Amino acid sequence: MASKPGILTDWPWTPLGNFKYIVLAPWVIPSTYSFIVSDGKDRDLSDFLKFPLLIWRMLHNQIWISLSRYRTAKGNNRIVDKPIDFDQVDRERNWDDQIIFNGILFYVLGNALPGGLNLPYWTTDGVILTILLHAGPVEFLYYWFHRALHHHFLYSRYHSHHHSSIVTEPITSVIHPFAEHIVYFILFSIPIVTTMLVGTLSIASITGYLTYIDFMNNMGHCNFELIPKWLFSIFPPLKYLMYTPSYVSLYLYSLFY
Repeated sequence: MASKPGILTDWPWTPLGNFKYIVLAPWVIPSTYSFIVSDGKDRDLSDFLKFPLLIWRMLHNQIWISLSRYRTAKGNNRIVDKPIDFDQVDRERNWDDQIIFNGILFYVLGNALPGGLNLPYWTTDGVILTILLHAGPVEFLYYWFHRALHHHFLYSRYHSHHHSSIVTEPITSVIHPFAEHIVYFILFSIPIVTTMLVGTLSIASITGYLTYIDFMNNMGHCNFELIPKWLFSIFPPLKYLMYTPSYVSLYLYSLFY
């Protein structure tokens, strides 16, 4: 919890506890049923695949969590050589809330369109446009939003919850109050919405984009380095294209020490 919790700190389904996944049922059940009973030409594969995509994201994150805790247990090459306390484990146990939230919004936005999405598997121009939009406006806006979160007012009410974890785990990257995730969704949906409006959105671009975001978030907070240092020497611009766990840990220590 942040030091001075602000409005929209808690997730709406927090009172449901372990039954929170039921909030997805109103969309998962109809989309699955519709896909099964529809004829081949009328099947909306992109709508049906929303739920498997959520499952894939949860599995992807769980693999990173398991790998990180295995490396932490071995005690080799840890960046911050400290144990993870029980308070942090409890604070980060609901890391899947943000996936549920994204799933609800994807279902709502998809169903709001006449005839659904009916996306193709692949569009080359859509994939390229997604990459350019993320590298340009999304990263620019995210940088300034992140800076704003470190202003005393927003930091004490929201972002301090994230920085309570000194020994980061992969999933520390998404441990934020509900209000923060609303803004994150708006920012990271820019490539998806834009490619949808220009007719180049595809199943591959959505899946690849979300997997990339999850991969970079998990790798950047896993408390051990996967990218060898010599790679940055061979290709110096790489430091402008990604952040590393060492950078995140040094940044955290600059805040608290």
